[in-house]
Amino acid sequence: MTTSQVIRRERCLLVIAAAFLVVGVSALLIGNLPLAATGARSDGIRLAIAVLAFVACFGAAHAFLSRHLPDHDPLLLPTSALLTGWGIMLIGRLAINFLLRQTVWLILSTVVLVGIVRLSRRLRWLRRFRYTWLFGGLALLAATLVFGVNPSGYGPRLWFGVWGMYFQPSEPLKLLMIVYLASYLAERGGLIRSDGNQSEDKNVGHWRILPLAYVGPLLVMFGLATMLLVWQQDLGTAMLFFFTSLAMLYLATNRWGYVAAGLVLFLIAGLAGYQLSDKIALRVDGWLNPWPEAADRTFQIVQSLLAFGAGGVFGQGTGLGSPTYIPAVHTDFVFAAIGEEFGLAGTVAVVALYGVLLFRGFRIAARAEHPFERFLAAGLTAGWVIQAWVIMAGNAKLAPIAGVTLPFVSYGGSSLLTSFIALGLLLRISSRASEYRGRSTPSSQPTDGSLLRVALALSLALAILVALCGYWSVVRADDLRVRTDNPRRVLYEQRIVRGRILDRNGAVLADVAVADDDTVTRRYPVPEAAPAVGYASLRYGTGGIEAAFDAELRGEAGRSTWRAAWDDLLHSPPHGQDVQLTLDETLQVQAQHALENQGGAVVLLNATTGEILALASSPTFDPERLDEDWEMLREDPAAPLVNRTTQGLYQPGVALQTVIVAEALTREIVDLSTPISHATATIPVNGTLVGCNKFLSGPTALADAYAAACPAPVADLGERLGAAGLAQAIERWGLTIPPSPGIPAEAADWEAETITTTAALRSEAIGQGRLTVSPLHMALVAGTLANEGRMPVPQLARRVEDAEGGWRELLSAEEGRAVLSPDSAGILLANWPRCGGNVVGLWGAAVASEDRPPHAWFIGATLPAAGETSYAIAVLVEHAASPEAAVDIGAALMELTTSP
Repeated sequence: MTTSQVIRRERCLLVIAAAFLVVGVSALLIGNLPLAATGARSDGIRLAIAVLAFVACFGAAHAFLSRHLPDHDPLLLPTSALLTGWGIMLIGRLAINFLLRQTVWLILSTVVLVGIVRLSRRLRWLRRFRYTWLFGGLALLAATLVFGVNPSGYGPRLWFGVWGMYFQPSEPLKLLMIVYLASYLAERGGLIRSDGNQSEDKNVGHWRILPLAYVGPLLVMFGLATMLLVWQQDLGTAMLFFFTSLAMLYLATNRWGYVAAGLVLFLIAGLAGYQLSDKIALRVDGWLNPWPEAADRTFQIVQSLLAFGAGGVFGQGTGLGSPTYIPAVHTDFVFAAIGEEFGLAGTVAVVALYGVLLFRGFRIAARAEHPFERFLAAGLTAGWVIQAWVIMAGNAKLAPIAGVTLPFVSYGGSSLLTSFIALGLLLRISSRASEYRGRSTPSSQPTDGSLLRVALALSLALAILVALCGYWSVVRADDLRVRTDNPRRVLYEQRIVRGRILDRNGAVLADVAVADDDTVTRRYPVPEAAPAVGYASLRYGTGGIEAAFDAELRGEAGRSTWRAAWDDLLHSPPHGQDVQLTLDETLQVQAQHALENQGGAVVLLNATTGEILALASSPTFDPERLDEDWEMLREDPAAPLVNRTTQGLYQPGVALQTVIVAEALTREIVDLSTPISHATATIPVNGTLVGCNKFLSGPTALADAYAAACPAPVADLGERLGAAGLAQAIERWGLTIPPSPGIPAEAADWEAETITTTAALRSEAIGQGRLTVSPLHMALVAGTLANEGRMPVPQLARRVEDAEGGWRELLSAEEGRAVLSPDSAGILLANWPRCGGNVVGLWGAAVASEDRPPHAWFIGATLPAAGETSYAIAVLVEHAASPEAAVDIGAALMELTTSP
């Protein structure tokens, strides 16, 4: 390739790098247009200055190299430019306040690069004064122990600060250590690489012990630098020192045994550090298993993995992700930010760019004339790639978090300056190497074979890193996105426009309010509907109908894969479909207000269709204030979050009499005209005497005792039915099966085998045993009588909107399960006392405890004319003063149901 072709190729690649930066910054500016009133204009100016500085710096560097170093490697500068431009874009996205500082460092670094290229023709000044340079770096590093600062105000003091600019001595020390190693190995490498025929060498088995006179200075300088770094707790830089030195030692010796020994020593040192240093132990524990402490000590790494999962294959887009949830994202976790906003494609591209630097750098090393230049080029390249791998692997949980910067990309002036110095040296060596192109390979080590093997080892490490990024971004992406500790999920949820929840007549029970920033707030204009509607909270999830139809209300049900992919591409959250309930707003509000200031439940339903018209539970909650009141609601002993209509289980007491009498009629043990002696006898229950709810005089038939809710005759019937008959009755009426109206429901875990005495059998028959039921159970009992012996199927959801805007009907046409014959149902219903108008019902008490008043039950139904709708109701009032408290509520609601 001619000189003009090299220059032209470099220029074209630099234009591509500049275009990438311009497009990315433009995307950031366009995304910030709505925020112009809050400072986006000044941010735009900063970004524009950074872009102009980038173009000027790399344009000047290209012009200078084209004139003074025309035979340099044409890929080094464009690759570094692309990484640097990517870093500028990310700093502008993640930490805009630091962008101008990074721009100043970029200008300074470019000037230094030009100076390095201009003044380092033979690099003798580096090779000959290796001790001076290294001791100067060590002195600077040691000075931070006394004069060092930390820009954040806490943590290790690793920087010098002047006028708001900070410099970290450990960054140039990495470079000086490589220079020292390259110079020392080039000078003493022949002795260290010898085949063991020197008299000074000692062999132990297959191991060759290097002479202390040769390796002593190497070990002393390396040990001193490492001790200072460990003293400062700069573990990432110490680890970088170690692995880079190990790579250069292999290049000098071509012996894997030394690498293995070094790794063993590293493992021993790591185990010792784990036992002695809390910081090392924390990082190792977080690396091995970060999930248990995701909200505390391992927050950073978990949020990093969540960022990879959020990015997927192609990323969220520039400025559209949420990588700022990761602390110190612009320095230590910039690779995770790339994974979120550019996806797996972006992470692969970044790794590939470092792969380009790896192969071009080792190519330069292989062509270098002098051993020092060969060692230096290989060491600088290995240092770049190892540093990049260490920080990227830490972001992806392939290695513990190291706390080093990503070369060229992360924010950090001293890191950028050091990278540009290394770039300048490599550019100079590449030009000198081109002078010897075609000549025989020098006999000096490292050999081409050792260079190739180190390059392949580093390439394998990069490939493993790419595979792990793919694991988090693709294989585990769905699991990571739905984690409850993923703040991105909350951000996404805040933008979902949930569908409305309507009553049977179209009245809105749940709606949304959309703010100017597109965040959505759930509104509940009818808080009295909370027992049925439930709640939708970003913090506490969903309940009730909100939970049962969550997919439809979120707009995710029925959404095709292509539609979901398109919405994700446009960052458009789904719009939910409406759900219409069978509830009647007027009846629901009336029922809820009737229970005000007292615990209890009301279930009102259409006895024919099973449509639930009212579902009231008290005490209840305001779903709009759920987040503010959650702790209070959760700790309230009255349990306002429990829906008593379906989840509250109570002693049925008098409400169970219909089940027992119906079973006796079905088995023809008695009929309602059967005379009853001692009908008005009372039965002691928990210290309370339970009797009829009204006075009976004269001869009494079973019908009279049943209408008066007398417990003694029912206890006698239970005794005659026996435990098996009682179990069949309870099974026939489904009292141990949770009804399924579409929201959570409960049923008692009751078995007849627990009844071992006559007293227990009589207690179960009068509803004062172990059996407990919900108000919905009892509403279905009343509905069965009103529906000619068929138990209606409870239904709360009427229809749901489909994706095309039409409605999909949800009501079932099922007639219900036959429990009684129509004649038996009619006879029982006819013996219920009237409660006003055409409303009939049965009421009484259920003893709950010795020290509190009994619960009051009322189950009722309408006696409609032919062709009219029948309704059924169950009312429970907890610890009521008298059973009439439930009767008044039930009768009023039933009359309101049948009124025009």
